[in-house]
Amino acid sequence: MHTPSLQNQFPHAYLSNSTEHKSNLREFLHYAKNVLPSIASTKKSTWPIHHDHCFMRVILDNIVGCAWYEVIPSPAYKNLTDEQASAALNLAKQIATESVSLHALNQHSKQWRNKQLKLEF
Repeated sequence: MHTPSLQNQFPHAYLSNSTEHKSNLREFLHYAKNVLPSIASTKKSTWPIHHDHCFMRVILDNIVGCAWYEVIPSPAYKNLTDEQASAALNLAKQIATESVSLHALNQHSKQWRNKQLKLEF
């Protein structure tokens, strides 16, 4: 049985092997797996998420505007387009500098996944 290539299955998501793509992907993964969880460990009372997989979920969901697995084949990090890898890195950096609301990003992600929102009284 012949399996169509990823490019044929998802023609809009041509995957690049460019140096820039690889660099953006490597740096995004470093932020999501190391930098952001490290920062979060010092902000346990103010950041809503603390684990690397949560940062991956929030970043990827927010760069595509829905649950990432609806538009990016798994594993996501191997299937990001140039534009998505760049956007993921930029959003990770904005989270690290707190120039975006991590609470809002997390809430959007939960809404797209129909997860119960945390009510604060």
